[in-house]
Amino acid sequence: MVVAQITRQSFDAAFPVESQILEIPSVRRMSLMQQRGMLDRFDAHGFVILRCLDLSDSYQDLLGLGRYFGNPAPHPRADDQGIVGINAFKRTAGFLGSTPAEHLLHTDGAFRDAPEKIITLQCVTPAAIGGMTILASAQAAYDHVARVFPDKIELLSRADALTVTRTSQSSTQAVFTCSGEWRGIKFRMRDGAAEVAPHADAQEIFEELCRFFEAPENRFQFRLEAGDILIADNTAIVHGRTSFAPHEPRNMRRLNFDATGPACARMIFGFLPSVSSEAGSEAWLDR
Repeated sequence: MVVAQITRQSFDAAFPVESQILEIPSVRRMSLMQQRGMLDRFDAHGFVILRCLDLSDSYQDLLGLGRYFGNPAPHPRADDQGIVGINAFKRTAGFLGSTPAEHLLHTDGAFRDAPEKIITLQCVTPAAIGGMTILASAQAAYDHVARVFPDKIELLSRADALTVTRTSQSSTQAVFTCSGEWRGIKFRMRDGAAEVAPHADAQEIFEELCRFFEAPENRFQFRLEAGDILIADNTAIVHGRTSFAPHEPRNMRRLNFDATGPACARMIFGFLPSVSSEAGSEAWLDR
């Protein structure tokens, strides 16, 4: 297995998103150098944007990511290839992705006990106004909460820290998972489309985490253009989008992966906190 040599870095609103854009002819015609560039950007900050120049068969091009990242993750609204349309063409109760409303920051699969590790979002048609993609760093959020609550941060690592429920799907798990020194995040805000219930002991620190993600200085937004594909680490990045007018023809395709593909052996998942907590995380894992 090839071990990545890049140390993952957090980011904030001042981050130059242009540094994470990789221009390619198409997913299926990437050179070896472009493939390395894709993985290096992903490892460096947890996401990369592929700017595909050939849009002649963008649906099949999105499916081509499976050769790197593994199997498509399940979703109630997915087609037979695992692709979910993110647009307001047909609203479905409980799914903000089927509306033009603001989608607060979250990780995908928060309703599942085993969420997908890699998320991708392909822009078919951008909105002229609104519909901006928003990203924020889980590492930056963890470091902030660890400074504010140095003796309570591990409350978010207890196995019953957060319960997220949508229609028939529900999951109770840690917000910050632990694997040695590495952390991962599973998160959703109270957005009106889901029931989000932190454990009583973790309520105060969860609210501080939400305040961090809501602050403009801690996140940045940008517009995906037609042909752009956002690829992100679902264990290190939270994402969302601004609202757009109902008449806008904004259309995206979501296709998430289980990270079993050949490229994943050299990819970084999760983050290393920069701020240590006073309490040991292991004490909470079995509660």
